[in-house]
Amino acid sequence: MRTILALGMALGLAGLPGLAPAQHQVTAAFVATDPQGEFDLNTDTGFGFTGGYLYGFGRQRVFALGVTGIVQSYGRTSRRAILSPTIPDIRVDVETTNNNAYLQGVAQLKAPTGAVQPYAVATGGLGWFFTTTSLENRFTDTTILSDTNQSDGTWVAGGGGGLLIRVYQGQPRPDLDGQGRVLGQRDPIRAYLDLGARYLRGGEVEYLTEGTLVTDDGEVDLDERLVQSEIEAVQYQVGLTIEF
Repeated sequence: MRTILALGMALGLAGLPGLAPAQHQVTAAFVATDPQGEFDLNTDTGFGFTGGYLYGFGRQRVFALGVTGIVQSYGRTSRRAILSPTIPDIRVDVETTNNNAYLQGVAQLKAPTGAVQPYAVATGGLGWFFTTTSLENRFTDTTILSDTNQSDGTWVAGGGGGLLIRVYQGQPRPDLDGQGRVLGQRDPIRAYLDLGARYLRGGEVEYLTEGTLVTDDGEVDLDERLVQSEIEAVQYQVGLTIEF
């Protein structure tokens, strides 16, 4: 009798839907880019922010595809100047900022479970460099006028890895079909500290080095600071990843 009862309970539990792993992954992080090679001769360490989304495939969501974007600055120069030759008694702040941005597709392999989950990524997409000059309000730090002095883009690709360290876990949620019927339970929402690093390589691109674009004669001269090189850098990120 006990054997039959145990067998029945085992068959019943086997028929129940399992706990479905989280399918979506959203990341927001602070990023620092350390230039390498010739790229290092022309730029300083860049600081900015990155965000990304991944969609997991398969039963354990070990493999995921998505997109990631980075916006950062590698140089900033400020100066005070008169508003115009005809209005010399009004002085304004002029700020020139050197920026770059990356938009890439991402493929990720990740450990499916655990409080600490290592992962590896491969990326590829577009890198864009642009330098802007803006007229700033001295008292409110708001931008009055802005213009792009130079911009250029190229392909980029890379790879790396990191660790997801769990810092929060919620309660399991019902897994519903299209009609709202309960099929089982999904994994709870989880939050992770995301520590990662990536090596990035790209084609040749033109960009401006950090510094003022105005000569001693008061003329704008881009050629003096315009350089060209391939992209090579190591990017480090610290942020928060949410799985749901």
